[in-house]
Amino acid sequence: MNISRYRTTVGLIAVTLLVIAGCGGSGSGSGDKTGRISLSVSDGPIHGANKVCIAFSEIEFHSGAVSFVEDLGPVVVNLLEFQGMNAATLLFDLELPAGDYQWLRLGVNAVFGGTGGMANDSGVAECQGDESYIEMADGTVYNLYVPSSALNGLKLVGGFTVPVNGSADFTAEFDLMKSVTAPNGLQPDVVLRPTIRLVNNVEVGTLTGAVSSGLATGSILELLTCEPSVYVFDDGVTPNAIDMEVVDEMDPIATAMVNEQTDLEGQVSYHYTVGYLLPGDYEVAFTCDGTTFQPVDGKPAEIFVQELTEVDFP
Repeated sequence: MNISRYRTTVGLIAVTLLVIAGCGGSGSGSGDKTGRISLSVSDGPIHGANKVCIAFSEIEFHSGAVSFVEDLGPVVVNLLEFQGMNAATLLFDLELPAGDYQWLRLGVNAVFGGTGGMANDSGVAECQGDESYIEMADGTVYNLYVPSSALNGLKLVGGFTVPVNGSADFTAEFDLMKSVTAPNGLQPDVVLRPTIRLVNNVEVGTLTGAVSSGLATGSILELLTCEPSVYVFDDGVTPNAIDMEVVDEMDPIATAMVNEQTDLEGQVSYHYTVGYLLPGDYEVAFTCDGTTFQPVDGKPAEIFVQELTEVDFP
């Protein structure tokens, strides 16, 4: 089963993700000062999968001692369709009391022993049913299990503000390359321990670039198989493999697949895109196997708000 076995937690740009015990209760509004919030989800994708369908059941917003819960029904999203700067909307212009919020929680339908996708996925492009699952490139379907999701959810801690008579627009970006694992003995379940960054859409930029065919296919590196990816590290960090045991500032903050594109004349090229990066300096490197990098010291990349930065790997 071609599933990435890398796992970490975010500990970097925007938020810390916790799988929590208990979700609190919903609360009533405070005063007549309100604002609006929109929330979308995006993905840093995973190799070897056709679909990663996540069933979002509700969103809880917490301010002080009060929580506000919005039922989603659920909304089932194939994260693989929303890469780079593409995002799927979960909420649009939801009215909330204005003020500071300490965290939000994404409720998901992803229980151990569930039947996500198994009874109703027929190979169609759209997600089926109301549970979370992953469909691999060979068509095999596995139920996705988020530990403690039956009673809890995914809590994104970092703080944000809903402005009075204004709007806030956020994206929760999953990084599936660091999130999906297949421990021995759990089949037919696959574990999803999401790495998520919560970012304000008006405060981010985008990284993109071209990759040579020799690198993207592994021929320059004399590899028989290659899963071409680009890793993004904080400035000054030497590119290195994701540590499965230790989570620290040496881990990549984001990853992206290198995708093959064919133009109208039949010419093939390879490109990557990493969206929703906060402004600042980064190190970027290409990898086929997640352990060796080109170049070994990385390439510098500076991200600016609402701008596109290009870093190529010729």
